[in-house]
Parts: sequence; structure tokens; C-alpha cells
Amino acid sequence: MDKKNGRTANGTTYLLERDKHTTQPTRCATKHELVALHLLEQGAQGVSALSGLAGLHDLNMRNSISELRREHGIEIADAFFEHQHSGGGTVRLKNYWLADREQAQKLVVLINHWRKQRNAAPLADDHAAVLCARSPEATDLPPAA
Repeated sequence: MDKKNGRTANGTTYLLERDKHTTQPTRCATKHELVALHLLEQGAQGVSALSGLAGLHDLNMRNSISELRREHGIEIADAFFEHQHSGGGTVRLKNYWLADREQAQKLVVLINHWRKQRNAAPLADDHAAVLCARSPEATDLPPAA
């Protein structure tokens, strides 16, 4: 296999020895990590497309919520609310919040997994406990009749 300009003949590059070390600087948080953290921080108050746009510059909050539900099994409750926009009309938006504290704990584990992947420190245990306490407690449903 002949090399030309540091590349193999098939176009791939060799893995350099320096890339094997874990001393690489941390990367920025992904959009999904930021949305997950936003859900934890807001607790029972919940998040909406408005808070996602204002705080995270996320134009598609519903897609991020959908991925957390679908790909990671996080139970996220939602409800419509009406918002009056600057033009005077009203629009219906959804508010999203974690179903209970168990889901908040699952989300902390997921966030710490993402943080480990990008060489960042995990959420501190005491901070994670405060964030989880903001979510509603699990409610026992009455027995079916």
C-alpha cells in the first residue's frame, strides 16, 4: 500500500499515536445534552419551544424531546397551553416536563454518559440530587374499577 501525503491508497488515514490518549480538551455540550439539562433545571415548571429558543437557541425543541423519549426511553409528560404573541393573536404550544423523579435520575445518568464521552466532569451528586428534587414525585394511580 503506497502512501502519498500521509494517506493510504484507499483514502483513509492512519490513527496517530497521540489520538489514543485521553488528555484531549473537552468538547462543547451537544444540543440534546443541553435540552436534557434544561428539563432537569426547570423541573415541574417544564420547558417549551419558547424557553428552548430563548435559553438554548433551539428552534426545534419538540424534536429534541422526541429523541429523548424515543431513543433513550425518558418519560416526558406534555400539555398544550396558549401563548399570546406580539401580533396580538394566540398560538398553542406544548409544555414538557419529566414524568417523575425516577425519570430525572435516568436523565442524570444519560447526561453523565454524554459528559464522559466528551471528557467533561460528571454532574456533582449533590447538584444532581437538587435537580432531581425539582421534578414531581411519582403518583400512585388508584386501582382500576
